[in-house]
Amino acid sequence: MKQSILILFFALGCFAFDFSIYNKLDDIERYLTTLDSCKGRVKSRLESIGTTYEGRSINMITMSTNARAPYCGCKKKAILVECGIHSREFISIAFCLYFMDFLKNTQTGIQLVKKFDWYLIPVLNPDGYVYSMNVERLWRKNRNPFNETCVGTDLNRNFGMEWDPANGGSDDPCNLFSYSGPQSFSELESQAARDVIVNRGIDFVGYLGVHAFGQMWIYPWGYTFDLVPDDATLAKCAQIATAAATSRNGIPYTYGKVTDFFPTIGGLAVDYAKSAGIKFSYEIELRDNGTFGHLLPEDQIIPTSEETTDAIVAWADCVCAEIAS
Repeated sequence: MKQSILILFFALGCFAFDFSIYNKLDDIERYLTTLDSCKGRVKSRLESIGTTYEGRSINMITMSTNARAPYCGCKKKAILVECGIHSREFISIAFCLYFMDFLKNTQTGIQLVKKFDWYLIPVLNPDGYVYSMNVERLWRKNRNPFNETCVGTDLNRNFGMEWDPANGGSDDPCNLFSYSGPQSFSELESQAARDVIVNRGIDFVGYLGVHAFGQMWIYPWGYTFDLVPDDATLAKCAQIATAAATSRNGIPYTYGKVTDFFPTIGGLAVDYAKSAGIKFSYEIELRDNGTFGHLLPEDQIIPTSEETTDAIVAWADCVCAEIAS
């Protein structure tokens, strides 16, 4: 029987939202607009960070409190969570929404927001998500047309860190999976994410790009087999995160460099975040290992979100300890 968990908000103006299904974009946006009116110790703010080719807003939620945990340092730092860069990865978006509720409405979540400010982009690729949900379920790219017959760029090949279609991407705009775009940051969605990372003066210490599938936490570099100087530190926090994820439901997660699992790839968001100075930059691959792949059933949304939340709580503690040491 399909698991159905309906989580209700009873504060004035809040919207009843079902986190156990893959919601349509209109319902997601309606939910996001209610967060500011929900009472609680965590303050949330919705803003548009850009507009897509088809005219949809790229929304971001900021969650913060005035308090901070003293062992995270004198100046409160921030973490960016980006979901839905690939439109067919519905579980990424579902997790992001679940995690926002966790931050706002649980004691553990509130403690996380005391340690860090959180910036969450739940659907970086809204045009692609709508198209994947309504027309072509396994659509991956955005919907910006190159010409009359070739549509879309793989946004996770379009970032300006060693952008190179010949390195794990494609210069063919008709390629359905990995077209890198005509140049780095050619796309409105990657531009919006870039501007949050580098043009707002936010002191980001962490970046989490949430994907599916593969059950792993991976970190730079992706464009080369070379190690980042702090490889051991990134590996330490990834190991802690994957152990926490695995312990929740017994689903095995692993970790390593991008190139431990994939060929070299240029233009990755996680590489760009690292190159922009975000020390703890990771790409998370959620369930599963290929049984369902991008068609992960809805009854796995809640357990996937729970184990990933456990992982992020443990990871955030590791990050906090590292920056305070």
